[in-house]
Amino acid sequence: MAEHGEPLTDREREVLELVATGITNREVAQRLFISVNTVKVHLRNIYTKLEADSRTEATMIAVREGWVTVEEPAQAPLESSSDEQASVQAPVPPPLPWAKRVALLGALLMVVFAVVITWPRSQSQAGTGLDLPLDRSQSSLVGGASQNGDSTWQERAQMPTRRAHLALAAVGGRLLAIGGQTPEGVTRAVEAYDPEGDVWTPLTEKPLPVAYVGAATIGGEVYVPGGCDAESTPVRAVEVYDAQADAWRQVSPLPQPRCAYALVAQGEKLYLFGGWDGEQYVSTAYAYDSAADNWSVLPSMDVARGFAGAASLAGRIYVVGGYDGTKELTVCASYDPTGRGWSECAPLSVGRGGMGLVAIGGQLYAVGGGGWSSYLGFNERYNPGEGEWQAVETPLVGEWRNPGVTVLGATIYAVGGWSRDYLSLNQAYETLPFRIFIPVSHQQ
Repeated sequence: MAEHGEPLTDREREVLELVATGITNREVAQRLFISVNTVKVHLRNIYTKLEADSRTEATMIAVREGWVTVEEPAQAPLESSSDEQASVQAPVPPPLPWAKRVALLGALLMVVFAVVITWPRSQSQAGTGLDLPLDRSQSSLVGGASQNGDSTWQERAQMPTRRAHLALAAVGGRLLAIGGQTPEGVTRAVEAYDPEGDVWTPLTEKPLPVAYVGAATIGGEVYVPGGCDAESTPVRAVEVYDAQADAWRQVSPLPQPRCAYALVAQGEKLYLFGGWDGEQYVSTAYAYDSAADNWSVLPSMDVARGFAGAASLAGRIYVVGGYDGTKELTVCASYDPTGRGWSECAPLSVGRGGMGLVAIGGQLYAVGGGGWSSYLGFNERYNPGEGEWQAVETPLVGEWRNPGVTVLGATIYAVGGWSRDYLSLNQAYETLPFRIFIPVSHQQ
């Protein structure tokens, strides 16, 4: 518990120095790779130790103590024009009353929402390649990041390398963010997130830099098949990360080059569905036996697609959503590994391409997507017993393509992605067990 007069820690000094520059708590979190909540905790401790009531007062104390230096403003010229003098001496109008400010802000938000909902969305043409959102200028994109203030999603420490189209896996109680596309290009970066400490640390980089890639964990190893290289060319290489040794190795390559596929592990096997082969989206399916180190061909899907999500639930493998080069899909299909057969399941409420799919608590969760031909307004949850998808809150609206999505414990994590720019966000959705309420009668 912080007390008045207690010296600031090094981290608190770092936070205070950044706060003194006038940036927001979110920007402080991004600079220091910590969560916004952690910034708030540091600020509370700073206020207590300095007996300050606000950011401004804390900044003044920091300047007075010499912890922060403020540059002196440039002096005005000795002579100025009459127009400049008039502008300096012009009276400043009084601020608008708070009621009018709120009304104007509400009207502005309504206009923005109407524009977003009704804005026409261009549809991609088939056969033009991956047609990735990163190939478009930001001015042509609709929607964008918008986080709700009161959210069931909680913001955690920002990923150090902002990126999209990455692989995310859980192993050894940590998250591993692998590869992906950054503002500087395709990366080989590997960064680990520790939920207990809410911190990221760099690990041994992936030998082959790739994007549009997935990862799945078998035992204590993370398998990363294929992906697209810096030239957007799919590759066959399969690289495996040993979490205990912090080292990479290669295993048998894919039967054919693939990126933008759906991937899931079940038991000692990997299952890879669809994707981009360098010329078109495909419906092929492969299985990898980690014990035998070989790939086998499975019955193909009914629909050729990339950017779908895959998850294992109750012995079956679900492949949901995706993008076929023209539109985002609502299709849902499940594969039985024992009978090697496909079955249809209830379609998504909206088409989703570049989404993540996870299974937890006997249900599927579809996270993200939207932006090519659909609008992201919510995530979705599916209960196979009920056979229908239900809306679940999303921390971003408009579009949120290709975040890394995985489960660790009872929490769904969604990291990075693309929403008008490369993201470094780290969002956590904690799934709570169902509670049963038993009515109690009170006898008189």
